Amino acid sequence: MTPFIRLTTVTAVILALVSGPALGQEAEKPSNPAESLANQAIADLAAWKNKSARKTLQTGRAKYGSTPEFKTAWALLEIQEGAKDNQKKVDKGIKSLNQMTKKTSVDAVATYYRGEVLYQQSKRKEASAAWQASAKRAGKLVAADPKDATAQYYLGASLVRTKDFGKARKALQKAKRGGFDPAMVHHQVGLSFLFSKQWEKARDQFDEGLEVDPRYAPMYFWRAMAWDKIGRKDKMLIDLDQYVKLAPHAPDAGKARALLSAAGR
Repeated sequence: MTPFIRLTTVTAVILALVSGPALGQEAEKPSNPAESLANQAIADLAAWKNKSARKTLQTGRAKYGSTPEFKTAWALLEIQEGAKDNQKKVDKGIKSLNQMTKKTSVDAVATYYRGEVLYQQSKRKEASAAWQASAKRAGKLVAADPKDATAQYYLGASLVRTKDFGKARKALQKAKRGGFDPAMVHHQVGLSFLFSKQWEKARDQFDEGLEVDPRYAPMYFWRAMAWDKIGRKDKMLIDLDQYVKLAPHAPDAGKARALLSAAGR
């Protein structure tokens, strides 16, 4: 697997090849174009930038549409796009995602997001089982190649959900050093601190992540939760308002609106 790295020009690619990895960053693995495309789209979907994700996937659909990496990303796109008012589209995306967890037995990506979907459906035991499975799959890939930044990321993200926070943060830092999307990494590290009730450390991670990507919607919601515990409800409300504006149909948007309404916002 190969991490998605935002290199937008030919010059940047050439410079990267000539200069080698940055200080503290591990060398990249040879490119897997289908996975790179999927990682790019998933990075946008994680931030709830659905239009950007669709545009990315459409550009590679003819060439990579039959690959499991593409199908997983497309399933996630359908789930999020359908969240507004199209349950049939959501159901179609979930069905496709479930199929990908069976077909890509060594891949942790589809299994991890299946856990996310199950959790949103309040199927907590099933979600936990999916995250345990994704951690196991990612762990095998990491054991085979510690420089697999994508596998390190999904190992870390799965361990966050199974509450093995120390190991999760180690894997996530390796993913970041390997070039995986930094905003996604900061988000997961922030969650690891939030779920372990380390409010200030969680806030700091979300601060750093939002400096990288100010439109990463979920980080506003979770930073709002950290602000609440720190005792800064004024900042909590500001972040909740921004979250609802960026991702009005995201899973926690209803909770955010209820908190805003209770505060007279």
